[in-house]
Amino acid sequence: MFATEPCNKEHAPAGENPHYIQAVAELGTERAVIANDDIYSASGVKLVAKGVRLTPLQFERLTQHKLTAPLDHMLASEHPVDADFLATMAARVLDHEPVYARLAARSGDPLAVKHALAGLKLPKPVQLRLTVMRERRTEMFEHSIRCGIIAHAMAQRMGLPAAERGNLLMAAISHDFGEMHTDPAMLAAGHDIAPDERCFIHVHPITGYVLLHEIAGYPAAAAAAVLHHHERVDGSGYPHGLRGERIPPLARLLAVADVAETVIRRFDLPRLDVLIRLNQARFDHKAVDTLRDLIHATPRDAAYTPNEHGAMRQLTHLAEVLRAWSALRASFEAAVAPRDAGDSPLAFLFERMASIRGLVLQCGFDPDHADSMLGIAREDPGLLLELRALLDEMEWLLLDLAHEIERRGPEMAGLPQIPIDGLVMHLQPARLGQAQATVRPC
Repeated sequence: MFATEPCNKEHAPAGENPHYIQAVAELGTERAVIANDDIYSASGVKLVAKGVRLTPLQFERLTQHKLTAPLDHMLASEHPVDADFLATMAARVLDHEPVYARLAARSGDPLAVKHALAGLKLPKPVQLRLTVMRERRTEMFEHSIRCGIIAHAMAQRMGLPAAERGNLLMAAISHDFGEMHTDPAMLAAGHDIAPDERCFIHVHPITGYVLLHEIAGYPAAAAAAVLHHHERVDGSGYPHGLRGERIPPLARLLAVADVAETVIRRFDLPRLDVLIRLNQARFDHKAVDTLRDLIHATPRDAAYTPNEHGAMRQLTHLAEVLRAWSALRASFEAAVAPRDAGDSPLAFLFERMASIRGLVLQCGFDPDHADSMLGIAREDPGLLLELRALLDEMEWLLLDLAHEIERRGPEMAGLPQIPIDGLVMHLQPARLGQAQATVRPC
């Protein structure tokens, strides 16, 4: 097991992060943000008096001090996001987005998620953070609402008790709170996240858990789901590389809903169906089966136009990776004593590459004969669409393995770096495919 090394700036306690304070300050220019209590620095200096509407100058002063309590606990805004507002937003999604209306209808009760959201008991700090998210990180806020709809539909279809559905909804609407402590420029569309920036992404579940765990009245099960929503059943996730049953049940549901929302938003239901089929080993099988039943994807749901040139490039890249692995495998095996193979820091690498190779065979791919494969696909637009979807997912799996190797760097210290670096280089997608290969959350 490994742990992502925290980035100091991101791991600071809630209320001290400059990016979040800046977002609250920007909110304060548009609506009143009031101090619920006297705000003190850790050294005992009163920075803001209770009842005062904060000014930009006061917010700037807060960034220069460590506070005695998280900022969320000491501030409130006018017109906050409350449970009724969340229910209204969900109703709007269900009324205007057919995919989500289908999910809700097939869950058994299309209005259940709206009523469940209206019944959430949102602590004041959660309301403030949701309000900041709505105003300053709109896409993140909308993602959280839709993620909640998917997660609740899955939980309802699976027959989870009402209390567990409520905890799952609470986790869904707040699962990206930690990401609000990340520099917005790093998350901006078009920005290529550098390797030394990636730790800021990987630590956001820990950041979210730390700040939610400190909120009175926030359910412990929901906080645990936030902490573990990027873990994967095969151990390839983060921040702790947990496997299988060690991942809390609500986190396993939230993981599927989180990825599903992103793929639905960027692509379509057939693409989501392909993703689920290729990633059976990474996600909870009950959650995956439930989601596939809920989405009930058909060819009519396709909204993505395949590109033949892109398919050729991806097949070529896949062939290069498999050839590189074949050539480098001996170097990796030489670094591991046979009796220690199962406990080796490289065990995950053999497991992931065996899985990828198995998927290639399962899908009937022959990357070394791309022309013949494309020739068959040209005669059937549906087949070409399926081929491109499969190849996009393969490309993402390769890139995700490159990121996992980076995360596991500390535990691989002392191993031969030349073959490791060589494999990472081959796993990286060609430039033209990067936008498609990185559409899902890290």
